[in-house]
Amino acid sequence: MATFSAAAAPAPAQTAVKVEYNKKAIVFPDQKPLIRDSRTLVPIRPIAETLGFKVDWNEKTRTVTIDKGNDNIRLVVTQKIAKKNGQTINLDVPAQIVNQRTVVPVRFIAEALSYKVDWDPATQTVLIADQAVANPNGTEEKPQEQTKPTEEGKKQDTVSLIDKESVVGQFFTFSPMGIYKVAGKVDPKATVIVDLEGTSYSVDVKSDGTFEFYQTTHDGIRNFTVKAELDGKQDTFEGELQSAN
Repeated sequence: MATFSAAAAPAPAQTAVKVEYNKKAIVFPDQKPLIRDSRTLVPIRPIAETLGFKVDWNEKTRTVTIDKGNDNIRLVVTQKIAKKNGQTINLDVPAQIVNQRTVVPVRFIAEALSYKVDWDPATQTVLIADQAVANPNGTEEKPQEQTKPTEEGKKQDTVSLIDKESVVGQFFTFSPMGIYKVAGKVDPKATVIVDLEGTSYSVDVKSDGTFEFYQTTHDGIRNFTVKAELDGKQDTFEGELQSAN
């Protein structure tokens, strides 16, 4: 997958950032792409819809869901991670709301939506293109689809990182709000994500592998998921939140 590794240079004040897909300009009806803290941010909905994705916004959880075929991408405003088909993607800067529009770092287009992304500093243009590779004749062709892992291969990528007997989830109701607690023990070196109703939260793990997660949000969430990742391996635990009132 191509990556967009170079941070965009600050644009001249009179030059607007533009975005093209396969050499055709993408139109932004209101909020335009912008450069903030030396990072190029683009409104995700017009780009994703141009690329054929369906985009949904959940105001309550501030979550953007992007779907196309078998691909499902979720990201939460202000969080520096996104989830693609359950896998975590780290963002260099979090998704943000600018003028009531969700904007994301342009790297997201390459890493989450799997498109080739380049930057033309002369014209201040983000260049998005379908992934392609050059063949010996000098022309480009679409890369072959990767072979899906076998069930045996999937099992090899799954290891025991979570002490499932130790994991507990509780909720405290203060209508219309709820306080949620998830605690347990994992491999001390693992990266841990707790998911509540499609919203993912990074969790700190102590040196002994224990963790405690608290979150206040709307009432009504009754299930949770704990995901642990280490060296490309992953483990998942799904549980039901118990009332602590």
